[in-house]
Amino acid sequence: MKLTELEARFIKLTGEGGNFRDDAAFADCDGVMFLCPACFAANGGPIGTHVVICWKPHVPQTISPRPGRWNQGGSGVHDLTLHAGSSSIWLQGGCGWHGFVGNGGVPPGEAASIP
Repeated sequence: MKLTELEARFIKLTGEGGNFRDDAAFADCDGVMFLCPACFAANGGPIGTHVVICWKPHVPQTISPRPGRWNQGGSGVHDLTLHAGSSSIWLQGGCGWHGFVGNGGVPPGEAASIP
């Protein structure tokens, strides 16, 4: 599933408290947000699907969601790869999606929730 299909956008913090705008350029962003792959698949599209936010390492842990932080590789949404210690993204609450972002997408088989 490609990040373009999941309506990925780069985000930029606009002040304290975690407020952000979702029209940042790749080079200037503080993170990325995209529709949850598991809920997108379950809902058959974007309606009723929540977003996943992945902050870069410089974003303070006082900003939610936490604790995860990822370095961004690539040059934009079309080839974005998120890197961290384990590099996986695990939503520990809500739908429980657990997966990876690499080469601009979520690999097949990783759009499912953890039981």
